[in-house]
Formats: sequence, C-alpha cells, structure tokens
Amino acid sequence: MGRLFVFDLDGTLLGPDHRLPRETVEFLTHELVHRHRFTIATGRSLASTRPFLQELGVGLPVILYNGAVIYDPVVGKVLWESRLPLEMARGALKVARSFPVHPEVYRDIHDPNLYVDHITPAIVAFQRKEGLPAVEVGNLLSFLDFSPLKLLLIGPPKVLPDLETKLRGALPQAEVVRSERDYLEVLPPGVSKGEGLRRLCRLLGVSPEEVVAVGDQLNDLGMLEVAGIGVAMAHAPEALRRRAKLVIQEIAELAALL
Repeated sequence: MGRLFVFDLDGTLLGPDHRLPRETVEFLTHELVHRHRFTIATGRSLASTRPFLQELGVGLPVILYNGAVIYDPVVGKVLWESRLPLEMARGALKVARSFPVHPEVYRDIHDPNLYVDHITPAIVAFQRKEGLPAVEVGNLLSFLDFSPLKLLLIGPPKVLPDLETKLRGALPQAEVVRSERDYLEVLPPGVSKGEGLRRLCRLLGVSPEEVVAVGDQLNDLGMLEVAGIGVAMAHAPEALRRRAKLVIQEIAELAALL
C-alpha cells in the first residue's frame, strides 16, 4: 500500500502552538491515508505523544524517545526498547553540572513524570509544551539508581555546543544529539531516529527506500538519510536542509509528492 511516511512532531507536524494545525490533520487523515501509510518518530515520551496519536488515528508502531522505544499504540505494547546504562547516565549528569542547564530524566515508558533537580522556569515551559508532570528530587545524581530511557538537558543555545563536545569526550559510546535549539539529549548507545527507522522497517517488512521521512532538527538527520526520500522543513538548520532531497514550508506541500 504505497509508501510509508514517517513524521517528526515538534516543528514538523505541530505548529508554533504545539498543536496539530487543522490543515495538517485533514491532509494526513483525508488525503495521505488513502494511498499511503504514516506514523510518528519523535523525541517525546509516550504520555506526551499519545494525544496526537489518538487525534491522527495512528495505527502503526511509532518511534519514541528519539529511537529508544518502538511502541505499538494499537495493542499498547513495547516492541523494542533500549536504556541508557546507569553509570553512563550518571556520568552525563556529572558533566552537565558544570553548565547552566536543566536536566530531565525519563524513567520508563509507562511513567509520565519528568524527574528534575528543581522545577525551574525552563522546566515549567517544557511542561506546558509537552503536558507532562514534573517531580522535584533535589539532586538527580543521588536520586538516579536506574537505567533511564534518556536524559534531556535544557539550556541556552550558546552553551550547548561546548556541552555536547564535553559529553562526547566523556561518554564516547552514548548518543548525544541536539533535538531543538535549546535541547541536548543523551541517548543509549546505538540509539537514534535513523536506527529506529531501520528497526521499524524490519518490523513492518518495508524497504527503507519506500519511506518518506520528514523532520526539522538535527536529531532527524539519521532518519532522513535512511529513508528513500528525506524531507526537511524550510526552517530546519542548514545542515539538515542540505542533506534532504526535498525542502518544504508546510506539510500539505507533500501532496505534490503523492
């Protein structure tokens, strides 16, 4: 049944208000779905993604936590999962302590909470955006006694490149990626949206060449390169637009590709 379209959420399907524009919903559910299949690949958690899956009626497995989880929303089952080793997660938090960032720990796919040192204005803004509760633990290093799905570090864009370099040097096996201008994520070894897409294709029996992947940030680069057709949003970083086969302003422009 046609191609498999894989969409990022924030900055791709979602508008500046972090909601699905009516035009996007109509295109996906009334035009695209009649000839092709589509699903989601996001850095968001299950709790944050679920409302959009329900609104769009997504019936295929989805890629969550930037590739750390592949989840079937129809049967409510985790199909594949990877976790950040405890000592690696603790090492990342130790490096982050030297930077003005706000760390978040994601414990489990069925736990909607963000675990944070303290609820700061940056954390509150993130909560509003993703609709998630936060739990203050005082000191994440003392609290962390489990292998999380990922860490998210929120901070000023000007300090994140240096932090990224330090994390890569201290934790060469971990995956470190920018998911938004002010977000830096630490993921389990070998985890990315690109690898998540490869796994999803194997699960569905689909060739990556038959995939159209659409994204807007550097964490989407891997899946755009894996897909037969990689599509970048016009506001994406130049590095992503340069590697894409197609650049669009709005999702509805994909109608020409159909």
